[in-house]
Amino acid sequence: MQKMKLPGQEGKTAAVVGPTTEDVHAQEVPKLKMWVFRVSSPAGSRILEAGAEILTLDQLALASPKGCDTILLSGPHKGAEVYRHFGKAPGTPHRRTKPCVRSKDWKFEHMRDHLARPGYMN
Repeated sequence: MQKMKLPGQEGKTAAVVGPTTEDVHAQEVPKLKMWVFRVSSPAGSRILEAGAEILTLDQLALASPKGCDTILLSGPHKGAEVYRHFGKAPGTPHRRTKPCVRSKDWKFEHMRDHLARPGYMN
């Protein structure tokens, strides 16, 4: 909902992909029209209290069939598996970065965890 407070977003419909839950950090909810995939009951009551309108998918399709004046919002993508490979080098101490391995065979990056010497422990 913070994206809808930006200039030029007034009067547009927010389409939220994914669940919408209660955010205690947001102090005020702007008055807007929004379509959500799923909304929790505290978040829904807070949105309706602020004077906003929650649309169903058919109401959204009737209001804007081509998607004009509709902003598509989604959550953060940091939970994706690809982000586990970013960061410091995997072999350095105290790093939990996942190595990019060509194969999961016995000879590719498997001996590092099995050796008990301190120089090889992560």
